[in-house]
This record gives sequence, structure tokens and C-alpha cells, in this order.
Amino acid sequence: MNTYPSVSVIIPTIGRDSLYAAVSSALVQSVAVLEVVVVADTTSELALPEDERIRVVRTGPGSGSSNARQAGIVAASGEIIALLDDDDLWHPFKLERQLDEVAAIESTHWVVSCKCAVREAGRRERIWPRRTIGARQPVAEYLFRLHGLRMGGGMLQSSTLCFPRSLALEVPLNFVPDSIHDEPGWLMALQDRLPDFVFRHVPDCFSIYNIGANSVSRRPLDMSEKYIAWGREHLHTETGRVRGDYFLTSAVAAAASARSLRSIGRSVSVGFSEGSPGLGAILYAATKFGKTAARNALGGGAAEVARVE
Repeated sequence: MNTYPSVSVIIPTIGRDSLYAAVSSALVQSVAVLEVVVVADTTSELALPEDERIRVVRTGPGSGSSNARQAGIVAASGEIIALLDDDDLWHPFKLERQLDEVAAIESTHWVVSCKCAVREAGRRERIWPRRTIGARQPVAEYLFRLHGLRMGGGMLQSSTLCFPRSLALEVPLNFVPDSIHDEPGWLMALQDRLPDFVFRHVPDCFSIYNIGANSVSRRPLDMSEKYIAWGREHLHTETGRVRGDYFLTSAVAAAASARSLRSIGRSVSVGFSEGSPGLGAILYAATKFGKTAARNALGGGAAEVARVE
């Protein structure tokens, strides 16, 4: 019988109704968790299951997800941290399978992830990522270079991540305030700073990633300029293909969410002038432009959404 280290589950929340189910999925893991630390980035009352392992830590309100996660990590007592968003769910064997995956790693400089089922109203469920990260592959190349013609090849989702608590105290998750790529930026920093850092992927699906109308990942404002700025700052040492694909996918997606044709065009221009996008990224951007133009036409020529300065 395997002996597992103590695990603290960190769940930042803004008080959504889905919190109860998320906490419940953490409490029924095949590897019993030491505690579930619910970090309330709100003053609202929380609906939680009855279990003595649940602790509530309050931040903010409005402190942001990365600050909330780090506050939970600092308050935690377990050797291992597992992140879970308040609108996502875990399979009961998620932690056991991940801890088995990294059991032979001698250092504490590791992060383990897994595949997740992506659920969104009106769309067929997808299992992402389609490919796992290579043994020595740079995180930025894995996440931002588009392989093939479809998205979802490389993916990182916060509710899949598990790592030693000491790692997040050495390099905090919120080391870059207000970052638009919290976990990707953190993993890139770990890979840069720690020569023995290991990022492992369990090639099975053990998490459910729910994308809803109220998801914090959906932003009503045009954030494309922030994506462009992030790419310029953090990807300047990466290959032209990584930079080009990033601008034509991540920045374009942000512009398309705000229905801004102008910002899609700017993101594409930056991608070509400061990178070398591949065919898949070019087709992705063209598709987003076409769909956004059609949506705006059907909406009676909706005005451009103001950019965030």
C-alpha cells in the first residue's frame, strides 16, 4: 500500500453556487486530503459541505485569483498543494494518479498536471490537451506554439495542477502582479530559475473544466493589448514561431471575445511583424475575424468595445 504525503487543496472563490460541488469533489478523493482551504475573495457568505477538513481564509474582496491562491498556500499545512477552481470538478482518483506519477522524483521542484474534460453549454465535450508536454520541452513552446490546425494541442488549466508547497513559497504564484497568464508565467519562471525543474503530465482525464457565461476566464472588455504586452515582455527570447502563434491565437481570441475587428487586425499585424506564425495560427485568426465580422453584422454593426488602457 502506497504512503502519500499530506495534501492541501486550495480553492479560490468569488462565492459562486458551484463552490459546493467543487469542494465535495475534493473531499471524496481516493487519497484523503488533509484540508480544503477555501480562499474567499468576497465578503459574501459561502455555502459549503459539513466537514471538519474545510477551512475558510478571506482575502480582498477583489484581490485576484493568483493572490488568493498564494494566500491559501501560505495558510496551508499540507506538504503538497493541489489547485481547484470553484466552478470545476475532480475525478475521485485524480490526486492518487498524479502523486503516483511523481513518486520517484527526488527533488521538490516539480509540477504535475493531467488532462481535463472541457464542458461548455451548446458545444460537444472536448478532452484537452491533445498532447502532453515533452520531457525537456520549454513551457512556452508547449503552450503557445500551435501544432496542426486545431486549438487545444497544448493546454494548462489551473484545476489540474499539483505541486509541493515549498515550491510555491520559493517562487510564489503571484510573483507578477496582475498577470494575464498566472500559471503559465509561473511555470515559465520555474523552468528558467530551477535547472532541475520537472513538469509532468498524466495522460488521462481526471478534471472537469466548466466554461460558463459567468466564468472569470470570460472578459467583457477588450484585453488584447494586455496580451500583446505580455507576449512582448515574456516571449521575446522564444522562437519567432512561438511569438507569432501566440499573438495570432491568444491576443486574437481576446479581441474576438470583445467583438473588436480593429483589435484582431492589430494582433495579427503584431504577430507578423514580431514573429513568424504558422499556418494553423493564421487560419485560426482568419476564422475568428470572419466569425466576429458576421456576429457584428447580425448585431446591427455593434460598436467596438473600448480597450482597457
